[in-house]
Amino acid sequence: MISVAEFTKRLDTVDFPAAPEVVVRLSRMLSSAGVSGEELAEVLALDAGVAARVLRLANSVYFRGSGIRSIEEAVLRVGVDGVRDVVFALSLVRAFKPLHFNYHLFWRHGLAVAQAVLVLQKHALNVPAPIPELYAAGLLHDVGMLVLDRTLGEPYGAILARAREEKRPLYEVEREVLGTDHADVGGRLLEAWRVNPALSLAVGGHHDPLHHASHAVQFVHLADFVGNFHGVHHGTGWRAETTHQAVWDDLGISERELPAIRSEVAAGMAKADAILAIAH
Repeated sequence: MISVAEFTKRLDTVDFPAAPEVVVRLSRMLSSAGVSGEELAEVLALDAGVAARVLRLANSVYFRGSGIRSIEEAVLRVGVDGVRDVVFALSLVRAFKPLHFNYHLFWRHGLAVAQAVLVLQKHALNVPAPIPELYAAGLLHDVGMLVLDRTLGEPYGAILARAREEKRPLYEVEREVLGTDHADVGGRLLEAWRVNPALSLAVGGHHDPLHHASHAVQFVHLADFVGNFHGVHHGTGWRAETTHQAVWDDLGISERELPAIRSEVAAGMAKADAILAIAH
């Protein structure tokens, strides 16, 4: 297995792939209020492959669509969230080809966490205003796994296997072996892509919510917990039974609301599965 020193040296020289233009523009656009269907359609026109899949999604059984032929119509049918999901997922799949973990489980977990972020914000009494970057942060919170898989190859497969066999959180095993984890690496990637700093912070800090005075970090951490607790994980199979009480308290959410939150997230997973069905 690669040593911490060797990995750190390698990570410092990683040639992170350039951010797809659609990801950069969409990330900036969705950080502002009042995005129009016309503006989203203009971004989708940059990538014919992504645009075609948004059309497929709009015409799918889930959206009860048929005969939708224009991007503008598709955006109205699918909505901002659906467009965002497809664009991020497809663009990142092109940038990183997972070799040692299941693509479907990885993105389904990301979509579940993104959905959980939306639900948690509705329950958070101490954060009255929605944080625009949070949905994207939930979707991309484990993007560092793609970087580690690409950078390390087989040794990363061994780390994933160890986490599964020992039934431990993946980030704990990563820190023991590598001296860092996929959250930190994902934050580095997003910094290199020059996305909104709130997005890279929420991704990079989501395993250490007590070390960051950030509601964005706390939301993604708690949404990740909800996804794993609900059994929608990225393939390692670890399921936390509880998380930091301080996070619940800071956000103003009662842990007694967890069953209702889980139910709302589960209801949104039908849409996630519809997105995954066309994202290949």
